[in-house]
Amino acid sequence: MAKYSLLLIFIFINTAFAKVKVGAAHWVGYTNTDETGIYIELLKEIYIDEDLEFDFSTYKRMTKLFEQKKYDVVVGVTKEDVPSAYYPHWYLDYDHPVNAYFLKSTNNLSSLPDLNNKVLSWFNGYDFEKYIEYDHGYYPVSTVEKAMSLLFNQRIDAFVDYDYNIPEEYKSKLNSFPLVAARPVYLAFSNDKKGKELAAKFDQKMTNLKASGRLKELYKSDYMNTKFAIFEPGEVKIVLSTNDESLLRYNTFGEEKSLVSKLYKLILKKLPDYRIEFVKTSDSENEEQYGTNHCYANKIQALERQNLYLISKPFSLYLAPRLYSKYDLNKYNKTTTLIELLTTSKFRLGISKERILSSNIQLQLENVSELQVKNAAFNTFSRLQQLAMLDEFDLTIEYPSDIATYWHEVTDAEIYSFDLNLKSPFTVGHLMCQRSGESARFVDDFDKVVSKLIQSSEYKEVIRSFAIGLSSERFEYIYQQALLRDMN
Repeated sequence: MAKYSLLLIFIFINTAFAKVKVGAAHWVGYTNTDETGIYIELLKEIYIDEDLEFDFSTYKRMTKLFEQKKYDVVVGVTKEDVPSAYYPHWYLDYDHPVNAYFLKSTNNLSSLPDLNNKVLSWFNGYDFEKYIEYDHGYYPVSTVEKAMSLLFNQRIDAFVDYDYNIPEEYKSKLNSFPLVAARPVYLAFSNDKKGKELAAKFDQKMTNLKASGRLKELYKSDYMNTKFAIFEPGEVKIVLSTNDESLLRYNTFGEEKSLVSKLYKLILKKLPDYRIEFVKTSDSENEEQYGTNHCYANKIQALERQNLYLISKPFSLYLAPRLYSKYDLNKYNKTTTLIELLTTSKFRLGISKERILSSNIQLQLENVSELQVKNAAFNTFSRLQQLAMLDEFDLTIEYPSDIATYWHEVTDAEIYSFDLNLKSPFTVGHLMCQRSGESARFVDDFDKVVSKLIQSSEYKEVIRSFAIGLSSERFEYIYQQALLRDMN
C-alpha cells in the first residue's frame, strides 16, 4: 500500500506571509479572546514567522465571513460547515459526540426514530438538523440556560448539544442518547494558493510537533481525546461524502441501518490501510471542497461524470420502486398495471405533492382518478407512519430499500407489495472519486475487494434483505444482471 506522500508538505517550509487573518469562535481554554488557549498557542508555534490577526466571533458569523473571503483560516470547524475551504491532512482536534437530552420524567426517547415529530432545540448556528432524517420542529437558543428552561417547561422535547455544555446540576434530571459520533475538527484554509501553502506548513509542523512530544504538552489532559497518539501521518486519507445518515454515523452507535452503510462495513474491513472520513455531502458539490482525495460514497454513473471522476465498478444494488400496503396485494397478482389494481380495489394511493417520481411512474399516475389520490408526507418515515395507520390512504409507492430501513421502526405489521413493471428493475451505485494518484489506488483496491465480496453469500444476503417484496427467483436474476454479469 502506497503511503501518503510527505514531500509536498515540505515545499513551503520557508514561505512566510506578512499577515494571516484568523477567524475563531470563543471556546474557553481553546480560543480565549485574550489570544490564549490550546488552539491559539498551537497556531502561534506553527506560524511563528507570520503576523496572525485574530478575529473572535460566533461560530455562525465566523463561517459566514470565511465564505465571504474575509479570513485566510478559521479554527475548529467540521468540513460540512465550511465546504468551500481547503483542508490539510492533519486535523486540529476530535470533537465530542453530540447527544439528544430529554427529561427523565416526561419522555422515553432512546434512538433517532423517537425524534420524529418532536420539537428540538440547539444553539443557533449549529446545523444539527442535517443529521436528523425525521420530521421535527426546531427552537433555536443562544444559551444553555434558555434551553433548559424550555425543556423543563416542556416547550421542547429534547435539547441537542455536547455533554460538556450541560451543567452538572441538570444532568441528574436528564437522559440522553448519542445523535452524532465524535468526529475530527479542522483548521479550514482559503481555497487558493495562500491557503494551500498555509495548510502545507500546518501538516509539516504538526508532524514535527507530534514527533517531538510537543503536541502532547500543548493538549495536556485533552491529548487522549485528540487521538493523535494513534494518528499516522503517512496513512492515505480518503474523504467520502454522502447524504446517507446511517453512513455518516458509520460504525458508531450499534447496527448500521441503511443498505449502503452495511455494504461499506463489509468493504472497509478489507481496506485497513486507508483512513476513511465520512462527511455530509455539500449542496454545492464543489470538487475541491474537502481538499485532496475526495470521493462520493454512492453515485449513479452518468456520461458527464466519466471524464471528471474515477468511477468504481457497481457495488450497491437498489431495486425499482414498488407499490406497498398493509393489505394483502397477492390477490391482485393477475392485474398488470397500477390503474387496473386501483380500479379493481378502490384503494386510496398516498402521494406527496413535493416528491419527484420517475417519468414512467408519473405516466401511470396520469390515468388514476383524483378521488383515489391522497396527499402524503414528503418524509419517508412519516409517510410510512401514515400508511401503517390506514387513516388517510392504503397504498404508497416506495423503494424496497426504504421499506427495509424504516418499516420495522414504524410497526410490526406485515407489508405487501405490487410490481409496477417499470422499464428498469434496478439501479446500481458506484464509488466516484476526484482524479489523483492516491484516489486511483483506492478505487482500484475498492474494486478488487468488491469483485470478491459480491460473489459471497454474506454480501448477497445483505442486499437481499433490502429487496422487500421480491421473489427469490427474481432477485437472483437481477443480482446476476446488475453485479455479476460483467465480471469476466
